[in-house]
Amino acid sequence: MIQINSTSYKSIKRIAVRIPLKMFSRIESNLLQSGYNKKQRLHWFEDILKELFERENYHNLIAEEFIEAGTTKIINLSVTDETFQIIKRTVKEVEEKEKTTTDRSSIIRTAILQRLLQTSIQEMGE
Repeated sequence: MIQINSTSYKSIKRIAVRIPLKMFSRIESNLLQSGYNKKQRLHWFEDILKELFERENYHNLIAEEFIEAGTTKIINLSVTDETFQIIKRTVKEVEEKEKTTTDRSSIIRTAILQRLLQTSIQEMGE
């Protein structure tokens, strides 16, 4: 039986995100280690964002995110419209709850960082 990926039937949004240069190669490695191929980047980003939003303290993690100017690279990614709306709503929630400004890139970087940290911890335990 052929499995149909339900994400492929959802409306897709394109987002440009600033990612630290040192993080870029780790994203590609983690994507492949997690069982995704380069054509499945959308699914990897959907999964890491879902994992972030399931964390109880995710608003605080986003508010604490810090990025140095001039040390980033822009990547373009796609997410479903549903995830895009959650990201948009989360920007407002973080600003209200944490009394700080944030943006979509910060949310996505936080999700990436949490996945990379989780993978590093798992690798250390092996």
